[in-house]
Amino acid sequence: MKVLTIAFFFMFLYSNSFLSATEASLNNSEIYQKTSTSKHDMRVINSGIASLYARVDMIRRAKESIDLESYIFNPDTSGRIILKELVAAAKRGVKVRILVDKFITVFKMDEYIAQELKKNNIELRYYNPASLLKISSVQFRNHRKLMVRDGEEAITGGRNIGDEYFDLSEDFNFLDRDVTVEGEVVKSMQGSFNQFWNSKLVEIPKEVKVPESRTIEVQDINNNEQKIKEHRKKLNFAASLLYPKEEDDKVLAFIDNYGKETFLENNKYNCPEVAFASDKEGASFFQALNTTKYNEKYRLLQQEIDKWMDTKIKDENDVVVDTPYFLSSSLSDRLLNYLKKKKTKIKIFTNSLASTDAIHVASVFSDKIKSFTPFSNFKAYVYKGKFSGESKLYSEKIKTSTWGTHAKTIVFNDESFMVGTYNVDNRSSHYNTEMAIFCSGSPKLANDVKKNISLRMYNSFGLNSEAEPDDCTDLYKDVSKTKKALFYLLKIPSTLFEFLL
Repeated sequence: MKVLTIAFFFMFLYSNSFLSATEASLNNSEIYQKTSTSKHDMRVINSGIASLYARVDMIRRAKESIDLESYIFNPDTSGRIILKELVAAAKRGVKVRILVDKFITVFKMDEYIAQELKKNNIELRYYNPASLLKISSVQFRNHRKLMVRDGEEAITGGRNIGDEYFDLSEDFNFLDRDVTVEGEVVKSMQGSFNQFWNSKLVEIPKEVKVPESRTIEVQDINNNEQKIKEHRKKLNFAASLLYPKEEDDKVLAFIDNYGKETFLENNKYNCPEVAFASDKEGASFFQALNTTKYNEKYRLLQQEIDKWMDTKIKDENDVVVDTPYFLSSSLSDRLLNYLKKKKTKIKIFTNSLASTDAIHVASVFSDKIKSFTPFSNFKAYVYKGKFSGESKLYSEKIKTSTWGTHAKTIVFNDESFMVGTYNVDNRSSHYNTEMAIFCSGSPKLANDVKKNISLRMYNSFGLNSEAEPDDCTDLYKDVSKTKKALFYLLKIPSTLFEFLL
């Protein structure tokens, strides 16, 4: 996506309602930012297959409503499993709503799928369908990931809906992290979903119509026949998503058995202090020109992160940041200031060229990290790209695929952390709407996060003061020649357009 963003930048140079009862009880600020010291039960989910089980289980337990929001929703094995569970819930009378971002580089849930879901009493809407040439808003994507059950329980974190997020892809998989939460802040999470759902930037899918030919020219008739074939193909594909498939049933059996077992390995604990924060929907290029007002009105998650860094990080703390991308951003700038002014030890865990899905990011990171590595209180770990061995997988082929981190986590101290959708890059700090859950006062929950990050760091290269592996290993020894060539080819343009990454 980020490579295409750069390409679209050159193109730019040339070229409303459902209100829940719980939301009605909240003031507008609490919809986007809410801190609570009432009882909240939380669970950390590191395993992809366990996280898919968590979603399936929540859908099965729903009695009134399921609201699902995702930047990416792929109609693959995991997508089909979730859709079938949602259809079953809708048949029980559960109100089901799905909100997906409509950016051309990731969009898969087209109007044909929307029509099929509508037949099954499921509403699907699209966030920001702006064309690529509409510079005023096309860059401002909805990067949030959320599912809310009955307004009582929610799950959020780094995972979109797709096989690569749930340990099911035979090509590339993401090590990620989610949290479930039950308690008062779920009302705010539900409220924020409703705000996005009713946003002026949201589109209701258009009705699918059979292509019609208005002329009798041979060329037009041939073109129309091709359109009708494509139309039928899309209709059949959309309908097939809800058909029983033997392989899907096998995967679901694995989810219901091993996924459940792994899910229950991390216990549910009470968190004494919980906060939820989300950026506001509806931002545009022109609003962002006034940086101060834009940040105050729209970038609410960054405000919450800053507040937690101010109150939770002390000189003696070990701060850990788990992010797929580590580039110039509000957060990386702040971390650099911590290194210069405080004794706080900071560790980051991110991708190497071998493990990343974004070569252009790696080409910028290789130079950017050199501003950090000379500090004695800083340590960077870059993932090697092999499976960490932290859980059982559905097949051996999945195990031998490429693996990279996709988690978005900050550990502030031994009992405080954040899990959300926020990457350490300019897209998350300036363009995309993001969200996160914060927890303080629970050493057990924090340990579930830290323990897993440490395991993944063990399968990584530690970088020395010169940003080279501690053991003098060739950082690029397992990288293909093609990937290396692109790494060097993209270095200059990616550096020039880092503000879009």
